Amino acid sequence: MHNEFKDGSEVIVKGPGKNDGKYYDNQLAIVLERDPYFKDYNVKFKDGTEDWLSPRYLRKPILEGKEIKENEI
Repeated sequence: MHNEFKDGSEVIVKGPGKNDGKYYDNQLAIVLERDPYFKDYNVKFKDGTEDWLSPRYLRKPILEGKEIKENEI
């Protein structure tokens, strides 16, 4: 089975967590592991807290400062 987010990769979280229902709005986190049964991701935030999230609330961060050349469009 293919994991969309690899362990140790950075993600942007926008949605409710499963531990206490806290809503995260564009928070940067690091993926710790993926649950093989429920398909949820355990992520760790900058302040050291961890939470389980559904993959629909995770996004890959956009690279800032990357310019698009005319031939790439």
